[in-house]
This record gives sequence, structure tokens and C-alpha cells, in this order.
Amino acid sequence: MDGQQARTDDDRIVVHVIAEFSAKEAMGRTVLETARRVPGRHHLITSAAHDTADAFVEVHELGGPMLTFPLQVRAPLADVLRRLRPDVVHLHAGALGPLLALATELKDFPLVTTVYAWPSLPRPNAWRRASLAEMRQSNVLQPRVVATTVLPPVAVRAALRRSGTSAVLSPDPRVLKRLGSSVGDAPVERLPSGAPRDDRRAHRDEAAPVVVFAGRAETVRGVDTLLEAFPRVRAAVPGARLRLLLIPRPELDDILGRTDAAGMGDAIDVVTTPVPDLLEELAAAQVGVWPFKFDYVTSPPAMAVAEAMSVGLPVVSTDVACVRAVVRPGIDGVVVPPADPRALADGIIALLRHAPSWQKYADAGPLAMAERFGWDRAAEVTGRAYSRASSGLRS
Repeated sequence: MDGQQARTDDDRIVVHVIAEFSAKEAMGRTVLETARRVPGRHHLITSAAHDTADAFVEVHELGGPMLTFPLQVRAPLADVLRRLRPDVVHLHAGALGPLLALATELKDFPLVTTVYAWPSLPRPNAWRRASLAEMRQSNVLQPRVVATTVLPPVAVRAALRRSGTSAVLSPDPRVLKRLGSSVGDAPVERLPSGAPRDDRRAHRDEAAPVVVFAGRAETVRGVDTLLEAFPRVRAAVPGARLRLLLIPRPELDDILGRTDAAGMGDAIDVVTTPVPDLLEELAAAQVGVWPFKFDYVTSPPAMAVAEAMSVGLPVVSTDVACVRAVVRPGIDGVVVPPADPRALADGIIALLRHAPSWQKYADAGPLAMAERFGWDRAAEVTGRAYSRASSGLRS
């Protein structure tokens, strides 16, 4: 950066580095919304980009294994960075990211790091909630989770300092707790990401209410718990229907078999192709349900939950970390224990049968998203971090 003339915010070059990009996943969506809202000329460096990248000047797909990205593509990474000469490099990663950055040329440029999650292995009493195979096919039991379970905060803090990180952002309260309020001179700040602004709103329907789930077809996300709970819901609210918007995963056929075995006929509607407008689907329902079984089945905050709340759809979910990052129990959502079909059913029934409770959460969701989790607020926080990095305020 020596000798490089300072650029305006609109002209500054921002390079986003993420192991794998998909706007349908929480991390990728955050990168995309950042590029759309924070002034600058945004570039993307990744192993592979799977979908829309219209917000970026260029997309650089370097290949290599996702688990250790960008460590094993150091040479092409260095070539791209030297050519672009970015004002800011924004690393999007988990808790291992700062250690990987130390071994690459990322540390040679003004650096902002977002640590999206610090997952750990489930506690012993939680392993009964899913089989070993089901956990291994999901985010719950991956090699990186084993590594971050034993990763000491002092190692991450040291890596952030040595890389000269100017600011650390995170949507995960666990990361904020482990890193503290600052690392050297670099502030550690909550990233309030997850929710769009939308004027559409869910409406109460007493005669034929729709209960919706949207997400990966995985047992760890509690789809089986929801299927087990739904007969109890139908017994209390005979007109209720269940709509499953499933992203295909290896367990899809098994989940479809469980759906057929439930014997609910046309009371259950399963969609396995991408819906053109998820917010429209959520606004057309009466209750959104995300009965996740483990803390980190997805990166905090659980994006679909936040989107449901943004259109005033009352939410029933479980007491796990990725949900706690967005839902305050009894304030803007109903929270029940994981893997408990009866409790889940009772939470759904309470909202469907009690109009004041339904309206309370329908009103609270959009307000919470606007005040705490809107993309515009995330852009403000990120913009400040970029200004700090490009002005040379490094740790």
C-alpha cells in the first residue's frame, strides 16, 4: 500500500475472501449484502462461486480444498491481491480463519475479519438427538468443528494481532465472549446481520393456517421432530397444514419417506425446488418453525428465522446457539427444548389458537429486525471497519 494514493469510499477496492460462496447460505448472503450496501468496488476471491455474484466487479475462483482455503492456493491468491492492490481485504471465516490468514499474503494488506461462528462438538447428552451418520452429513460433526472445539481463544487472539487485523466482526455471541471487546487496538464488534427490510406481512388465518419450515433436508434441523409433532397440531387445529420448503441433501429421500409414513395426506406439502421468493412464502404462512437440534446447524444468526421475523411471521424454534443469536424467548419468538415433539407441537398450537400471542410476535419480529439485525445496520458497522482499515489504524 506504500505510495498508493488514498481513494474515496466509492472508489476504494474491497476484496472479500471466503472459502466457498453461495448467496443461499448465511455467510455468502452476508458477503453479497455487504457488497451491495457498503460503498466501494468489491471483488470476490473464493474456491468456488455457486450462484449470483452481480454485486462484484470480478469473481476470482481459485479452486483448492474448502477446509483449508486459502492456504493451499497461496500463489494465485498473492497474484490477485498484488494486481488489485486492495484498500481493504475482508476475510469471512470461522474461528480457524485468522490462523489460516497468517500463512498467506492476506496479512500484507489492510485486513478486516468476520468470524461467523465458533462451533464446538455437541455435549454428550445431545448426541442422542441424531445418529452419527446424520451429524456427519451436516455441519454438526465436521473436522473443523473438532478443531474449533479445542482451539484456545489465546491462539485466535494472537493470530489476529500478528495479521494486523484492524477490526473483528461477528454475529455470534460466543465469538464476542471468547475474544472480548478488543484484540490489541482492533475493536471486536457485533455484526447485526440477517434481515431484509420488507413491507409484506403475515396475516392470521384461523380456518386453514399454514406452518412452514424452510431449510436443508437434514435431521439435525429437526424436520423429523416437526413431522412427529404435526399430528398433535392437527388434532388441536384440524385445518392446519404443514409446508416444507426443503433444500435437497443426502437425507432427502429418508425425510420424504417419513413424510409419507406420517399419514397426513395433503395436509403436508413438500417443495424440493428453489422457491422464487422466500419472503413471499413466509409472509403467506401463519407460523414459522425451525426445530434445530444442535447449536451450530447453521451459522448465527439463523438466516431463515430472521427473514421470517422480518415479515411478521411468528416463530417457534429451539434453544440452540444459532437461534439464540436472533430470537429472544418470550419477547420476539417462542423457544422450546430441542428434539421434543410434544413441546414443539404445544408451542405451535399456542400461537395458532391464541390470537393475542400470535399478534404479539407478529408485531415484535419486524421491530426487532429493524432495530437489531437489518442489513443496513450491518452495512454501517462494516463501513466503519473498512474506514478504520483503509486509514491505517491496524492492531
